[in-house]
Amino acid sequence: MATSKLYDVNFKRLALLLLPTFRRRPLLAALAYAAVSPLQWLHTRFILWKRESDYRLEHNGQVCYLRGLLNDLFDPIDRRITVTEEVSNVGNIVLHRREVQRAVRLPARGSGRMVVLNRRGYGGVSGYDFWVNIPVALLDEIDTDRVRAVVDSYKLASKRYQINFI
Repeated sequence: MATSKLYDVNFKRLALLLLPTFRRRPLLAALAYAAVSPLQWLHTRFILWKRESDYRLEHNGQVCYLRGLLNDLFDPIDRRITVTEEVSNVGNIVLHRREVQRAVRLPARGSGRMVVLNRRGYGGVSGYDFWVNIPVALLDEIDTDRVRAVVDSYKLASKRYQINFI
């Protein structure tokens, strides 16, 4: 992402050009460079802030942008994090375990597998608008609170979501 030419300033060259021609000696040039180095540091910080702000403004709660943003932050090499909007879980039932605050996928009736559930610790989950699917390989590397904070800042206020490790 390139910034505008408006912000491209070479402070060393500017300091040297502002010196009178008869004062352009190595000692005074070094003094001028030292005088503009804090300004150059502030300018670099401003450029980094501007790039970060532009990146945040370019992304919104759309699925493609949210998926790209999460992959940029948490899995930049393999890009395995997905965002799905499918509401019908064909072949799966999603239950929420209260003690671990995480959803668990279980096979549905007629899928050929049997699951025994007790009522202790499980509550029904319904009404998620989208799911953030993170591979199990990233379970130890990713802080789910940070993922939640990123998704909360970009999603629409009315949307509900769940983080799943698949």
